Amino acid sequence: MGKIVDELGSEQRGFDGSSGSSNGSSSDSRNLLCNGLIRFAHHCNLKCVLVLVLSLLIFLPALFLLIPSHHNNHGFDAASDVKAQAAVEAYFRLEKPVLQLIPHIEQLEDELSGEVGVPFTKISVLSMRQAGAPNLTDVIFGVLPDPINTPINPVSLSLLKTSLIDLFLLRSNLTFLSSIFGQSSSFQILKVAGGITVIPEPVTIWEMPQMLFNFTLSNSILDINENLAELEQQLKGGLHLRSFEYTFVQVTNFVGSTTSPPVTIQASVYSDLGRLVPSRLKQLAEIIQNSSPSRNLGLNDSVFGKVNSVILSTYLENTIHAASPSPSPAPSPNPSFSHSPSPSSDCKHNSPSKKGSPCSPSSKPKGSPRRSPRPHVHRDLPSAPSFSPNPSTQPSSSSSQFRPYIGIWLLVCIAVIFHFM
Repeated sequence: MGKIVDELGSEQRGFDGSSGSSNGSSSDSRNLLCNGLIRFAHHCNLKCVLVLVLSLLIFLPALFLLIPSHHNNHGFDAASDVKAQAAVEAYFRLEKPVLQLIPHIEQLEDELSGEVGVPFTKISVLSMRQAGAPNLTDVIFGVLPDPINTPINPVSLSLLKTSLIDLFLLRSNLTFLSSIFGQSSSFQILKVAGGITVIPEPVTIWEMPQMLFNFTLSNSILDINENLAELEQQLKGGLHLRSFEYTFVQVTNFVGSTTSPPVTIQASVYSDLGRLVPSRLKQLAEIIQNSSPSRNLGLNDSVFGKVNSVILSTYLENTIHAASPSPSPAPSPNPSFSHSPSPSSDCKHNSPSKKGSPCSPSSKPKGSPRRSPRPHVHRDLPSAPSFSPNPSTQPSSSSSQFRPYIGIWLLVCIAVIFHFM
């Protein structure tokens, strides 16, 4: 019994010794950590800590950006090479959330091809983005040539322009067969190769008036279309048009966009009374050319900005030059038909005259007016010979030629009588 108690006592002492050694080792490790921190604090000041924190703030966001995201909850973007191939771009809005539309992009491209597609082209959705409201999506699509890396056929491009302009002017609408896409709105043209010309008022090609002049405004086609009535009314006042005369405009953007400035306005004037006469066109040309910059062609500069580069059309230039009277050249001199001053009473009879007399053609003054030739002259008939003796030396009778011989004849007669006596 006493042996067992001794063994338990020895084990207890052994346990106490081991626990004391372990406590000593843990206290030593704590001491080493504290000493390390103290040494680090001595070597690093507050500036180093701030630099370390800022470095972490910059590095962590960059790290998240480098990690590819497989799900984009905000929209869709086509590849950059597809966007670069698009010769035409247009925009519209759908009343659907973007997350519902992204899985059906290929179906949307097929339906767009049925709406505006033309031969030798294909439609590709370039981007989809959530609009201001969660249930609205902005869609941009492009028209690419087919095959790729070739220009779009000019005939196809012309047909495509017509379709897009009709959509912009609400003369037609995008109607999708599937209910997935909902209603479309706010159609705009963003880019068309070669530019576009929009005629806001519907008119046939036979009713199209001749453009008289053009000018440039720092507006978009969309701005002009929304303020068209105001533009035409103010332009009518600026040109001093009459009550039965009206303006007609067409708008060109050389980038092919309905949303980007500037635009070139081509304007014309037509009348209820019919075609404008050249004299009226000349008056309009003078009004346009003499209009001061401050008048701005009558346009409100707070709405339309400043008018720039006013140029008369070739049609108006040719019309006013044709309407201007030009002095007719004098006819070539023709002595046979020159007009002489009123002849004297001596020239009224039919007797011939001597050369150099007042009745002679050669004695006419050089500066006399000329008259056009008369048609009764026949140049194929020979003219009768003319005589021009001096009237002062003309004998009174033909018997004066025999006066020298009368005396001789009388003497001969007297001599004969005396011979026979």
